[in-house]
Amino acid sequence: MAILDEIKSNEIETLHMSNDPEDYFETTGEFVAAMSENTSIKEVIFDKDFLACSNAKERASIVGTIGRLPNVESVILKDSLLMVGVCVKDLVNNAGSLKNLSVENCVLQGVPEHFDLLRESLSASSSIKTLHIHDCTAPNEKVDLDVVMGSLKGDLSIDISGDGTSK
Repeated sequence: MAILDEIKSNEIETLHMSNDPEDYFETTGEFVAAMSENTSIKEVIFDKDFLACSNAKERASIVGTIGRLPNVESVILKDSLLMVGVCVKDLVNNAGSLKNLSVENCVLQGVPEHFDLLRESLSASSSIKTLHIHDCTAPNEKVDLDVVMGSLKGDLSIDISGDGTSK
């Protein structure tokens, strides 16, 4: 059975995709449609080529659909460019069951206001308990991840490693 069929029929709790998206589906719309029917996925891991081989619009759709999964508790996003204001903030705002968010080896794109909106979304979330940002960079010289995330609420466990600043 193809992965889209497994997603639609609620046969998986962990969705781990590492290959080029073309290995899984023909269009991003097919993936979004399959995810809209899912209620079983609790953990999502997107790494290696999966997000990296998608264009910005496709990446935004793919990451955005995670937030609409009703039972997703853990999300790991690796090895990609991520638009903070579109992808990550919307994921946090829409995923009501999300407890753990990990972003690793990513370039976090956006202007300082986008990072401020992400910080506000994280602070307002009643479900998120842990945030891990590892080996990520924010190429905007006005963004320092340690400073941006430093003022988040005390009951959120935050781990930021790597440079975290513009290069």
